[in-house]
Amino acid sequence: MKNEFRNGEKYHDPTAGEAIREADKPPEHVKMAIRRMKTVARWHGLEVEGRITLRDLLTGREWK
Repeated sequence: MKNEFRNGEKYHDPTAGEAIREADKPPEHVKMAIRRMKTVARWHGLEVEGRITLRDLLTGREWK
C-alpha cells in the first residue's frame, strides 16, 4: 500500500492525504479501552481473536 494520496484530478496531494489519515485515527481513549480489554482477557487466560468494535455514545462514530 502506497502512502500517497491523489486528488480528483490525479495529482499528488500529501497535505490532504495526511489530513485524512489523521482524521481516521482512533482517539487515545479508544486505543486505551482496547488495550485494557485485551489485558483483562489475558489476566483470565483468554485471548481476543477478532476485532473489537466500539461506538462512541456521544458522537455515534464506530471504531474497530
